[in-house]
Amino acid sequence: MTHSEYSRLLAADRNRAHQALYDEYINYVYTIVFNRLRSCGTREDMGECVTDIFYEVFAHYDESMAVSEDIRGFIAAVAYRKSATFFRRLCRSSSRSVSLGDELTEMLPSDENISVNAELKEQRRILLELVDSLGEPDSTIIIQKFFYGRSAAEISKLVTLSPMMVRVRSSRALKKLRRLLTDKGITI
Repeated sequence: MTHSEYSRLLAADRNRAHQALYDEYINYVYTIVFNRLRSCGTREDMGECVTDIFYEVFAHYDESMAVSEDIRGFIAAVAYRKSATFFRRLCRSSSRSVSLGDELTEMLPSDENISVNAELKEQRRILLELVDSLGEPDSTIIIQKFFYGRSAAEISKLVTLSPMMVRVRSSRALKKLRRLLTDKGITI
């Protein structure tokens, strides 16, 4: 429906104009609303949002502000804005959290083992400290080789050593790192 068609219908009969606009754009508006609210809203919420959108269109459409003949752009702008407002309101009001005092929380199993995770995190921290303690260029060689998976030729360009020297230093640094880890009580 164009702006001029809607204006003619509006001048003749306001209710018929609104009904014609509604009939033509209901599917378009509902699609916009559905895509925005499907993750948090019910069908009733979507219906309420569609109703509010058409109310806004009927109440605030100003023919003097029309940029083009097509009303679709104005309707789309109202639909996107209103559905975003509904989305924020529904997400804020929906109770998606569980009370810590709730009896159900005791029955919710967790795959996470906190003590193992804490121990691994501590081992990683110690390992990084020990790698840093190796000094340059050994720490760079170890990190580049084992963390980034780079070859001796690639590492040699970073530390300005020959690939053969990188392999020798890597081997020595690894032996030293194993000894330091053993002294800390960590076995690999």
